[in-house]
Amino acid sequence: MKYSVKFYPESRYEKINKSKSAKRKEDPLNYIEIVDNIPVMLSVTYSMKRMFYYTGLRCNVKQWDVATSRMKKNQIAPDGSTSSKFNNDLDEIKVAVDSLFKIYDAANVTPTPEQLRNDLKTKLGKEVKKEPEKEFSFFERFDQYIKDAPLSSGRKKHVGTTRNKVQSFRPNTTFDSMDSQYLTDFKNYLSGDCNLANNTVVSELRRLRAFFGWSIKKGWTTNYPFSSFEIGSESYGDPVYITVEERDKLYNADIKDEELAIVRDVFVFQCLIGCRVGDLMKMTKANIISGNVEYIAGKTKDDKPRIARIPLTEKAKAILNKYNLADDKILPFPNEADYNEHLKLLFKLDTVKLTRMVTVPDPKTRMSVQVSIADLASSHMARRVFIGGLHKKGVKNEIIASMSGHVKDSKAFSRYYTIDEEDQKDAMKNIE
Repeated sequence: MKYSVKFYPESRYEKINKSKSAKRKEDPLNYIEIVDNIPVMLSVTYSMKRMFYYTGLRCNVKQWDVATSRMKKNQIAPDGSTSSKFNNDLDEIKVAVDSLFKIYDAANVTPTPEQLRNDLKTKLGKEVKKEPEKEFSFFERFDQYIKDAPLSSGRKKHVGTTRNKVQSFRPNTTFDSMDSQYLTDFKNYLSGDCNLANNTVVSELRRLRAFFGWSIKKGWTTNYPFSSFEIGSESYGDPVYITVEERDKLYNADIKDEELAIVRDVFVFQCLIGCRVGDLMKMTKANIISGNVEYIAGKTKDDKPRIARIPLTEKAKAILNKYNLADDKILPFPNEADYNEHLKLLFKLDTVKLTRMVTVPDPKTRMSVQVSIADLASSHMARRVFIGGLHKKGVKNEIIASMSGHVKDSKAFSRYYTIDEEDQKDAMKNIE
C-alpha cells in the first residue's frame, strides 16, 4: 500500500478585534498569524485517506525547514530541547508509521484514519482513549471471527478446528503472547502431538493467519506474528484417481447392497459433472436447466463468482431418472461423514474390485508407499476423474475449468491431472 508521511507546523491565527464576529475567511485583515510555540502535526496520506496526528512537539515558524519537514539545525525548541533531539523524535514517529504499514500490508488490511491514529499511539506508548467496553479474550475474538466472517459453512468448521487446536496447545493464549517462536512451537505440536501431515499443518497455519488479518482489520490487535514466520508450502504427488474405464466398470456393476448402490450412483454422477461434494449435496432439480447442470461453485461465490455449466451425458441422465425425491433434491445424498468410508467399501466389493496398487507419497515422511486405490477412494477423487479424464482426452484446460468451477489461472487446477509418458509420445506425433 502506498503512503506518504509529512510533518508541518499547524497554521494558527488570533483575532485582533474580538468585537467582530466575522470568520477569518470573510475578514482576513482582522486576524494575525501566530508564529511562536506552534504545534507540529503529522499527516499520513494513503488509499485516498488522510490521518492527522499531533506529534506532541512545538516550534516557532521561523525554525521550521519546509524543504526537509524538520527543524532547522542549531535551533532550540520552545520546550528547551535541541533541534537534534526534536528531529530524532520526528524520526521515531516516522519509523513507527513505517512499521505499522508493513503490518497492514502483510495482513492485507487498509486501516481507517482512526485505527491508524490509535495504532500509532499504541506503538509510541501513548494512551489511547477509548470508551469503556467489554474485554474480549483471544478465543472469544476467534469465536466472533467464525461467526461474523464471510466464510462458507464448511470453511467455518475448519476454522473452528484450528481454534480448538490453538486452545488445546495453550489455553492461556493471548494476541500479544503469539510471536514467531509460539508459531514454531505450535507448528511442531501439530505435526508431532496431533500427528498431522505437512499439508494439513500448512492449512491450519493459514487459517490462523487469516484470523490475525481479520483481527487487525477490526482493530482487535496490532500484533501480526506471521510477518517474521514462514508457514511453508503444501506439497503434492501426482493425483491418483480411477480411469474412465474403471468408472464405467463401477457404473455397470451389480450391487446388491441398497445403501452402497446409492453411494455408487452419487459418486459416478459426481465423476460425470466434476463438482465439489459440498456443491453436489446442495443441488436441487432447479439446477437442471436445458439438459445441463448449472451452479455457482461455493468456493468462488464470495470472490469471483462464475456459473459452472456441464452438459449432462446419457449416463448422468440415467442416474437422475432413477430418483424422484419429494424434497426436490436430485439424488438421495448419503451422510457426508459416511460418504468416503462407504466409497472404500464400495471399491472393495467382489463385483467391483477397484483395488489396484498405486504409489503415493506418505503424508508424514513424503517417502513413496504403495497402497490400494480403494483405500484412497473419496468424494474428491470423483472431481479428479472428471478433470483428469477430460485432460487425458485432450480437452483444453480452459474448457474443463469452465465446467469444474475453477477460477481463471487457478493454482490448484494442475493437482487434478497428471501428464504421463503416453501423453508426451502422443504430443510428439504432432511434430513428426
